[in-house]
Amino acid sequence: MPDPQTHNQLLRRPSIIDQHLSTLLQTVSIEVEAGSELLTDGIIERLAELLSTTSGRAEQAAEIIAEMAKSEDNRIIMVQQAVIPPLVAMVHNSAPRVLRQACRAMGNICFESTSGRDIVLSEGGVNALVNRLNELMPEEATVTSQNDVHYMLCGSLHTICMDHEEVQKEAIKLKSLPILVEYLKHSTDGTVLRFVLNIIAAFLDHGEEITEAAIQLNLAPIASDILKTQKDDDTVKEAVLDVLGNFNLLEKPLIQMQLYQSGVLNQIVEIINTSLDETDTAAIERIASEILVLVVSHDGIAQLVFEDTALDLTKEAMDWMKGYQEHLKGTGALVIGNLATSDLRSSLLVDTPDLVETLFKVLACDYTSDEMLVKVKHAALSALRNLSICEVAKPRIRPHLETLLGYVSCDMPMLVFKSVGCVRCLTRGDSEIATELAVNLTLLQTLVGLVDKYKYHNGIQGEVPRLISTLIVEGKHNPQTITQMIECKIMPLILQMTTTKEFPQIQVEGWLAIQKIIHTQGDGSSLVSEKVLKFCEGSLTDDTNPNVRILALNIIRLLSSSITKEEDLHEITEHLNRLAVSNADLPAKQLATEIKQSKPFN
Repeated sequence: MPDPQTHNQLLRRPSIIDQHLSTLLQTVSIEVEAGSELLTDGIIERLAELLSTTSGRAEQAAEIIAEMAKSEDNRIIMVQQAVIPPLVAMVHNSAPRVLRQACRAMGNICFESTSGRDIVLSEGGVNALVNRLNELMPEEATVTSQNDVHYMLCGSLHTICMDHEEVQKEAIKLKSLPILVEYLKHSTDGTVLRFVLNIIAAFLDHGEEITEAAIQLNLAPIASDILKTQKDDDTVKEAVLDVLGNFNLLEKPLIQMQLYQSGVLNQIVEIINTSLDETDTAAIERIASEILVLVVSHDGIAQLVFEDTALDLTKEAMDWMKGYQEHLKGTGALVIGNLATSDLRSSLLVDTPDLVETLFKVLACDYTSDEMLVKVKHAALSALRNLSICEVAKPRIRPHLETLLGYVSCDMPMLVFKSVGCVRCLTRGDSEIATELAVNLTLLQTLVGLVDKYKYHNGIQGEVPRLISTLIVEGKHNPQTITQMIECKIMPLILQMTTTKEFPQIQVEGWLAIQKIIHTQGDGSSLVSEKVLKFCEGSLTDDTNPNVRILALNIIRLLSSSITKEEDLHEITEHLNRLAVSNADLPAKQLATEIKQSKPFN
């Protein structure tokens, strides 16, 4: 092979340029690394000059650069020696045959090169690619060959867009999304589809506007068509699922409905079931599972899916939970949990043979890692928690109470949280369970300890006091039981519930528990020392839910008979009077008068 200086001289002799370009192309095509020796002595500058000459020479020069740019070392030198600007000019203006090689060269140079992509952006290369994609858009399914100019345009834009947010923003600004969606409709080439889908997936991370635009372009039906035509191409299926699984997109009710109506959910179930017998489809199955679970979490879709006998998702979920794949056990449990978010569906679900038993078998299984164990068991407990809300389901779950209580004291906070919630929902409306658990002092001490142990876990901080208040309200207790419960230091937890103004229902539960304590004990002397009156005052502000205010006033009325210190009486009546004046609160004023009249200190 001639030395670099000789190559340079030959490339500058008009009579033999064409012949030498062919020789040079043959050389670098055979051995890419050989091209590295040619990037000195002005050869690359000469090739860059030829990019602006007659179409034949420009095409050959671009093809040589494309071959040489397969080497990382060569790419670095090409970026430094300003090869990209003339390539951008070629993309703007050249005929399709020359354009094909220009796109190849530009894409190869920018492969894993942030600096190369920066130059393409600054030189208007993104604009050039988008314009040519639009100009040469096929009108029917014609994008089929790796030599096709559409393939090269899509591939070049894909390489330049990936992992470069500024390029992605520029492409979005140039309204490329509708153009790319058209290419999805017209391409039958798996690689082109993957290029375009990857670009769209990157776009969807750029905010609300682009997400809404994608929905309006009916991505779901298009995705369904691609999944049908490319069912044997796992890389395309994975790219489709990456787009549909984007959380910004998937949280929109409209896209969820489109996914159901277009049949994508049926295809996703098929993808999951196909993966059961294959060893290299774990990534596809996991993405498909996540999409299915998220879509079914929308109550409207859950109802449609539940009623769809052709899809029969309940049966599919049962099969997955009974199968051997750990991840799919969790998927099945999550699906059941999402379907069980209404009493009507829960009452029908529990009639499914062995459903509750299967969920507890999922809980009892051993798993290959702690991460998988927590993930799958958390899913099973979530399903049982949702089912436990339904009165019809409670008797089916009640025999497994001891199993649930076992998880309350485990060392995995996510499982503690869900198991406490499950026991709470199971206890609501069941005085027998509430009465039984209220005398279990070991359990009460464990629950109080959990709040201290998991101070960082908001779920546990919320669920434990709610369970304790449920035990009090629902149970049939004598004064001794209530006293023992108070001695377990439950009162600070219940009183804390009354301060959660953002959740009035939790405030109500807290005050109802305190009211039940007073009624059961016959007087409120033990609660006066717990400074319950101070918490009552906090629930009487004008931003408090009306139901909470009524309960707080009633607690004050009940406790007034237990006030033994004149200063305590004076403090509470003064507060009520101030409240009456500032908020024209007639009930507060009446209560203040009532308390004074009933407790005349001498």
